[in-house]
Amino acid sequence: MYLTNHSLTDYRNVASLRFLPDAGVNVICGDNGHGKTNLLESVFLLTGARSFRSGKDLSLVRRGCSFSIIDSGFFSEGREQSLRMTISEKGRSASLNKGTEKKAAALAGSFCCVVFSPEHLELIKGSPDARRRFLDTALCQVSPGYLAALKTYTRLLNQRNSLLKDSYSIGAAMELLEVYDEQFAAAAAAVTQARRKFTTELLPKAQESYRLISNGREQLYFRYLSTLFGEGPAEPEQALTALRDARGADQKSGFSTLGPHRDDLAVELDGESARQFGSQGQQRSAVLSLKLAESELMYDRLGERPVLLLDDVLSELDPNRQDYLIEKVIGSQAIITCCEPELVVRRADARVFRMENGALSAL
Repeated sequence: MYLTNHSLTDYRNVASLRFLPDAGVNVICGDNGHGKTNLLESVFLLTGARSFRSGKDLSLVRRGCSFSIIDSGFFSEGREQSLRMTISEKGRSASLNKGTEKKAAALAGSFCCVVFSPEHLELIKGSPDARRRFLDTALCQVSPGYLAALKTYTRLLNQRNSLLKDSYSIGAAMELLEVYDEQFAAAAAAVTQARRKFTTELLPKAQESYRLISNGREQLYFRYLSTLFGEGPAEPEQALTALRDARGADQKSGFSTLGPHRDDLAVELDGESARQFGSQGQQRSAVLSLKLAESELMYDRLGERPVLLLDDVLSELDPNRQDYLIEKVIGSQAIITCCEPELVVRRADARVFRMENGALSAL
């Protein structure tokens, strides 16, 4: 899988841009603040996921404009395909291969990317929300039914929370909650099973990457922590029991205290929490290992390598880690942003572009 052409109109600081990447390694160089990350972000949006940066969809539209357009071509499943996305105050809509325009989320699985940016250190350092989002973003690309399962769960979660908030003023709310909990438990089981399976498949790949990056100095380990199912099978009946036991606490809180929306991915180095005890270098290596493992797992499941987006990460790695990362991206299409293209071109055959004030030029 690789991007063949990519055009932007009125996107962030870009008035108009056309990008014709090579199917191999591409380097986008230039000073900070000129739009390199904006370009990578726009490519990632083709997956149908939200931006890997903070902010609402409307912040993607160039100041003074009412909408943005992303118009792209990519090669996948043995043929050339096209994708067009419109971003406005109404959100993101898209059409694949000139078909009916739908919400951008419907693109999930059509075009696949793995992105690694300095912000992804939050995978280790940040809250459980960052780690849940990592799992969900990857699963939506590789598992066709996962997005639907996640949407069903989110809808039932919102409805359950509404009932909990009304439980003191509406007598029938608790009776309805019993009915909703059966559906909620089934949806929670589906999401948990998918996340656990993905985590189990991801672990050996991430461990091997970390072993090579760290020269075997410590061992990476992670496990999925479920608030509803513990370490046992994700069976709806088990979830129902846990939900009933927690109903008093839920009613008092006014929201659901258990479920996949509260789960976490515990990442450890030699048995200690990477978040609490890992050094900056160890945490960065753990994130890099997770991302490379995500790419390998996508390849296993899809039969095509995803596009790799590396946003200004090489300067934060030592030479050995730089060498390892560049070696791993060869064979996939990679789009790498950096201030010094020499970091890449002395290690790989790469096509180089320069971004300046939102304008892109080939070098």
